[in-house]
Amino acid sequence: MRAFVVAGLVIFHSAVVFAAGASWFVKDPRPSAGFTVFLLWGSLWGMPLLFLVSGMGARYAMRTRSPAVFARERLARLGIPFAVGLVVLVPPMFYLEKLAQPAFHEPYWRFWLSFMNVPALARGLLPSGSWTSGGTEFDPAHLWFLYVLLIFSIALLPLFAYLRGPRGRPLIDRLAGIAGRHGVAAVLAAAIPLMAVEAVFGPDVNTGGWERTAYVLPLLYGFLIASDPRFEAALRRSRWPALAVACAATGGLVSSAAALGGSGAGLGAVPVGWSALQGLAGWAWVAVIMGFAQSLAARHHRKPRSGKDRASVTGGRLARAARYANEAVLPFYLLHEPVIVAAAWLIVRWHAPITGKYAVLVIVSFAATVALYETLVRRFRVTRLLVGTSR
Repeated sequence: MRAFVVAGLVIFHSAVVFAAGASWFVKDPRPSAGFTVFLLWGSLWGMPLLFLVSGMGARYAMRTRSPAVFARERLARLGIPFAVGLVVLVPPMFYLEKLAQPAFHEPYWRFWLSFMNVPALARGLLPSGSWTSGGTEFDPAHLWFLYVLLIFSIALLPLFAYLRGPRGRPLIDRLAGIAGRHGVAAVLAAAIPLMAVEAVFGPDVNTGGWERTAYVLPLLYGFLIASDPRFEAALRRSRWPALAVACAATGGLVSSAAALGGSGAGLGAVPVGWSALQGLAGWAWVAVIMGFAQSLAARHHRKPRSGKDRASVTGGRLARAARYANEAVLPFYLLHEPVIVAAAWLIVRWHAPITGKYAVLVIVSFAATVALYETLVRRFRVTRLLVGTSR
């Protein structure tokens, strides 16, 4: 699931290039409102789902790791790639953005020195800080996810340790029992805290369209889901009602965005009700995706096998593919956005239909990101360590 979400970011971030009302490093001169609607929908569930899956991963990791070992691993797996990416991967994207300005002629080394703005970095690392305030200021681009996930993982570590221990087991049993008895109501009620956080603090364009503190909730939900199979069963039973809620709430958001002036993403100054509706729609889509994923997994396990050897071969291939994806997911996340920006910088200049340029951008960016991972990361221990995987 995590690998599918990260791979989908190529589709999502490539669409930003062609969307109306969305600023980015490189933009097509003739943006389309259709891509804007697609971005609105994707921003509702993409990053919350990634945090939820990360919470599940934290629970699985803590089955065999003490809290201290877990903290050290998270610092190495997230902290080192965050620092390396800030120095190596992020500045070139902003430099290409500056090159589009006719009056800009600064060499890269001088731009890099001005970009690495320590005071702006310090402001951005605060709980509600902003990395940018105009001009050439520090901005972590897509790497904000690594920093926020690292901080929340460490901050929630005492709670994680409590929930996985014998004293926390009764609480999980009670919550899982509620989910088992009131599946649909319990799943939809989990949206209420998200709605409250979004209504109070509002969305943030710099952190995936959501207020960064809201991501604590899907991270915690993921940890709970991986702690008891009754939560998974509740998601599976709730997938169709959640789909109805998700479609209705998303329709309301699209209509409201059009009424607000066609900004499409709703990431500026928006009414409180819009932000609360985003919380409901976002969680409903996450519940839909997780519910259908659980349903497919359950159907796969119940499916009769035609032969032992065939099942063994298929299972082996799936296991190898899952292992490869798990090792590649973090390097792929680090590399995908700089690759998209570099490719888009050339492709937007083509005189071709916008859908054709978008399709080429997605294919080229995905292939180039995988190629960079294979040639520069996977085969060398030093680069694997720098991007968060030592395997």
